[in-house]
Amino acid sequence: MNVFQKILGIIFPPYKFAVLRREQGQLFTAIISVLPESMASIKEVALSGKFFGFSEWKEYPDFKFCEVSYSQTQWTSGNKRGENFKILGFQLYSSRTNQFEDIEILVKNNLVNGLKITNSEYYLSEFGTLKFKSDSIHKLDFQFMPEKIDLFYNSLDLNIKQRIMPSDLFEIEFNGRVYYAFNDLEDGNYLAVNERLEVYSLVHDSKPMAKKQNVSFDKILSDLQTNKFDKQHFKDRYLG
Repeated sequence: MNVFQKILGIIFPPYKFAVLRREQGQLFTAIISVLPESMASIKEVALSGKFFGFSEWKEYPDFKFCEVSYSQTQWTSGNKRGENFKILGFQLYSSRTNQFEDIEILVKNNLVNGLKITNSEYYLSEFGTLKFKSDSIHKLDFQFMPEKIDLFYNSLDLNIKQRIMPSDLFEIEFNGRVYYAFNDLEDGNYLAVNERLEVYSLVHDSKPMAKKQNVSFDKILSDLQTNKFDKQHFKDRYLG
């Protein structure tokens, strides 16, 4: 941040934060872009979202939380439950410390969540021309604290778990209620269950958007598994 930008930041605080967010975005983009081809899917999704900045992360105070917003399509294609790990083995030269500093990235469900740069305040100006050492980048399994959806999956009976991959399950909140989507009906529509395992069809262009179905969770999973399910069963849910 140059002197002129600092002065404007004192006079106009919103300008200061806009500049900081833009510079943090440039730093985030540069770091993610260094990831190797073997991590292309992680890189592609992370760079497709809208970056809003770094923030403090209570659960993992050594890391900055990466505030990235995704469209529904980007999130659905990139999110893979259970793909949790740490990326490490690369460094960025710091003009502030005159040495290469270690970088670590936390990836949760295949989405970049956290970033750590040792001895850094996370200002772009600390790193000059952004010189990396990236020959040893690798993954290391990382166990995140369980979330509500993890507890829900773990509570399911074994016969249900055997027919649902953890990566196929994700949470949707609507009208203050939480649903766990387990099947994609395409066009942003889903089959889901609530915590009582009651089946709902979630159809965004229909009223009501969330409608309880007269079928058990076990039955609909069996129909899906044996290719007996036809989404035309819900044709009354679509407008047009």
